[in-house]
Amino acid sequence: MFKKIKKKLLGENYHKFRSKNILKKIFGEAYINNQRKWKYLIKRFNFIKTKLDKKTAGQSLVKKENGFLLDLTFNNYLTYHLRPKFSKDFILESTCEISEKFAVIIQGPIEENADFLKNTLKIYKKIFKNSLIIISTWESEDKELIRELHDENIHIILNDDKKIKKSRSNINKQIVSTNVALNFAKTQNVKYCLKTRTDHRVYNNNLETFLISLIKTFPVKENKLIKSRILVPPMGTFKFFLYHLTDLMMFGETEDLINYWDKENYDVGLEKMGLSEKNYFINDTPLCPETFLCSRFIGKIEDDLTWDLENWWRCLRDYFCIIDNSSLDSLWFKYEWEVEYRYLKTYSDKISRTVDFHEWLSLYNNSKNNWQLYSKEHEKFEEFNGSYRGKNLFL
Repeated sequence: MFKKIKKKLLGENYHKFRSKNILKKIFGEAYINNQRKWKYLIKRFNFIKTKLDKKTAGQSLVKKENGFLLDLTFNNYLTYHLRPKFSKDFILESTCEISEKFAVIIQGPIEENADFLKNTLKIYKKIFKNSLIIISTWESEDKELIRELHDENIHIILNDDKKIKKSRSNINKQIVSTNVALNFAKTQNVKYCLKTRTDHRVYNNNLETFLISLIKTFPVKENKLIKSRILVPPMGTFKFFLYHLTDLMMFGETEDLINYWDKENYDVGLEKMGLSEKNYFINDTPLCPETFLCSRFIGKIEDDLTWDLENWWRCLRDYFCIIDNSSLDSLWFKYEWEVEYRYLKTYSDKISRTVDFHEWLSLYNNSKNNWQLYSKEHEKFEEFNGSYRGKNLFL
């Protein structure tokens, strides 16, 4: 208000009466030099980052943020990224059009992630305007919450969790809930499905055209089972952990994903491989959910898995594609979720553990990634307290 009054009274000469200009007149060069020193000190020791919603290059990152960041790092540069918690603060919308039917599957328990899921659904209505949204969860979930989630554009599937055999890392639950949702999508003539989880969210708009474009740009190697590649993010897709393809999120043709998420239970699948839940290692590699699902899937395409790095990297090249996290703007609300690049980047080792898109693209083009220069051995594990622990790499 005071600034407006001064402007009105002084007109064009307003800037001459600003405090910094008055001080410059009184103290001359000494003021200017001291001001420079203060600016440097403030910049050098600016521990508190405020105005996190300020505009940069004409746009603010987020609509609203009242908090601040405290930066006390000394040996590294701290950068930050903000994502809206609530759908009311998420303004981004999809502008793409697609001719094929598309579905987003959200699988898993809903009570423990209720508020997160509610906002995810409202955000997805903005960025997946062309898509059917399917929630696949359990009959034992809170009935009132299920009623709250019901919507004309959201289909909810309640699976009977009492009939599902207990398994390592709840893999049987994940198999059932995903398989049932995919088969429902098939009855709706859905060509493409994006499989996610109740504790996972993507924020980028126009993902439908982007994901379909990737599948069309990188056709799958001719084979007896699938029509297109299966796309996954790097988080949980490891270079040296044999057949460890992430199950966090997947995109592909509905029929191909049904083949991947075969309804066969974990114990039955292990038995076919000559294994059991107590003896679930092949070549020092545990058949955890990710490795079990991936190796079972590749076993349908190829007659014999050799369980070595050369075979794993070739399969990664021929049947899959990695999507950068930044292309998805992905948030997994679990396991140190505040660390933006956890599992993805390292500056403290010669190589990152996961496979990113730029590395996969080199693999696809048969370029010399030379990952074997880091290690000619795959990651090896041993049983430990009912689970497993590493013996050689990335301990």
